Amino acid sequence: MILAHLSSSWRARRRQHSPAAWVLGVVRSLRVLRYWREHQALCRLDLVRRHVAGAPGADLFRHLSQRSYLARGLSVRERVQCVLSHYRFEDASFGGAYHQAVHGGSGLTLWQHEAALDDGQHVFSLRLQAARRALAEGEGGLAISLLADGRPLHRLCYSWVDGALAGAALPTVPFITRNEGRWHDAGAAFAAFEQAFPNNSPSFFCFAAMQGLAQALGIDQVAAIKCAERVSGDARAPQQADNAYDGFWRILGGIEQPGRAYLVHLPFYLKPLADMPSKHRKRAAQRRECWRAIGDAARGTLLRHLAPATRPRTEAQAAPATAQA
Repeated sequence: MILAHLSSSWRARRRQHSPAAWVLGVVRSLRVLRYWREHQALCRLDLVRRHVAGAPGADLFRHLSQRSYLARGLSVRERVQCVLSHYRFEDASFGGAYHQAVHGGSGLTLWQHEAALDDGQHVFSLRLQAARRALAEGEGGLAISLLADGRPLHRLCYSWVDGALAGAALPTVPFITRNEGRWHDAGAAFAAFEQAFPNNSPSFFCFAAMQGLAQALGIDQVAAIKCAERVSGDARAPQQADNAYDGFWRILGGIEQPGRAYLVHLPFYLKPLADMPSKHRKRAAQRRECWRAIGDAARGTLLRHLAPATRPRTEAQAAPATAQA
C-alpha cells in the first residue's frame, strides 16, 4: 500500500516540478521507509483512504518530499508525527459529511453574508477546505478562506498538532502556519468588502472563524507561527510580513513562546471599549459584532459535523466565550 502511494506521489510530482526538483523530491520521500509503521497507520485511516490518498494530484507524503513542512527546522520525526496527528484528529473528530465536503469536495461554508452595494449584489463567505492542492509547500492541512464573490481575499492555514510541539498544555491545538491576504490582486472584490465592512480587516474575519472552530471542540488556545519560522511567503516585504504574523498575534493577545510559535488564548484579546476615545467606540463595537457573528456561525456549523464521541457532554461546554468588551 505504501509503495503504491509512493509511486502515485512520484507521478503527480513529475507533472508539477522540474526534473531536478522531481528527483530531489523522490529522494526525500524515500524517508517514508524509515517510518513504515507510522505511515501504515496513516494510510489505514478511513479519511485518508476515502478522500486524501485518491484526490487528483495528491502527494500523500508531501511532508517528506518537500523542502519544508509547517515550520522551518522540523525534524523528519516531527514531520511524521505532525501529519499523523492532523489526520488522526480529523478522522476521529468529524463525521462523513464533513470529510466529504472539506477533504473530498469544494469545502464547507462556515459563514455567508449577502450585501446590496452601490454596484449591485455581493456575496461574502468564509470557507473551510483542504489546503493541500492550492498552496505552496508545507503550509498546513486546512485553509479558512475569505471569499468575495468567489475571489479569495485572505487565507489562514492550519494543522492539528500535538500541543507540546507549540508549547501548549493541551493534547491537540490548531497550529496556524499561514496568515496572508490576496486583496492586492482582488480588485473590485476587495473594494466591495471595504464598502460592505468599513474599517474592518479580512485577517480578523478568518481568525474569528478559527476561534469559532476551536471553541466548538472545547479548545481555548491557538498556536500561531512566528514570522521567521514560516516556510514560505513574500520575502520582498519583511515589515508587511512581520505585521501579518508576529504583529497580528500580539494584537490578539498572543504570548511568544520559546521556539516557533505564539500562543493565543481564546477568546482573543480586545481592548476594552471604555479605554477607547468615544468617537471610535461605535465603529469598534460594530466590528466586534461582526466577528462575534462569524465565530458563532463557524462554531455552529462545526458542532453539526462533530463525530458522536467528540460532541460536548453539555451545550455549556461548547458555548462561545465572549471576547473582552
